[in-house]
Amino acid sequence: MPSSMIHLLAAYKYDPKSSVAFFIGNIVPDIISEWKEKDRSHFRDRKDRLNALKELANTININDDFNRGVLLHLYLDYKWDTYPMKKFKEGFEKDTWFRPYRYEISLAGAWLYHNRDWSKDLWEKIISCPMTSYENNFGYEKEDIYNFLSRSYKWHRDNKIGPSLFFTPDFIEVFTDNVVNEFKDWLDNFK
Repeated sequence: MPSSMIHLLAAYKYDPKSSVAFFIGNIVPDIISEWKEKDRSHFRDRKDRLNALKELANTININDDFNRGVLLHLYLDYKWDTYPMKKFKEGFEKDTWFRPYRYEISLAGAWLYHNRDWSKDLWEKIISCPMTSYENNFGYEKEDIYNFLSRSYKWHRDNKIGPSLFFTPDFIEVFTDNVVNEFKDWLDNFK
């Protein structure tokens, strides 16, 4: 999974004028900390992962900003898992990849936060959004959402590090451009 800032970069490219609910939806699926549950909620436990995303898209209101944000998050993760993360794991034996991976993702995310002119303002809007306005169609608790967003915001604000030498800024730009364009085409199938 990519960092919250990679998700927000893709969301911003998709629609920079979208509602805060859309941007929150792009972060929220990562509040789950238990790996098996996260794999299930991200459809990583399904061989037909893209079909699972299609099924989800057919069962939710994709015109709802929060829902569309969650869907973009899950789509981006699907694309990320099939190439960038897979490529990263190739250089490691068995399960030794995870800590170095988290380190590189942290570098990439923090660098994006401190080097995008829109990121600080967007994070402040996200944190200022009242909990009562969170849509909750996916079973997330509002307090859990707020706590996760608050921790993420503080971490990004306090860590001026990066960029990643593996997930370089140029790579992330091209990757998010491609995913956003593919997602728009994919989403047109459900309108």
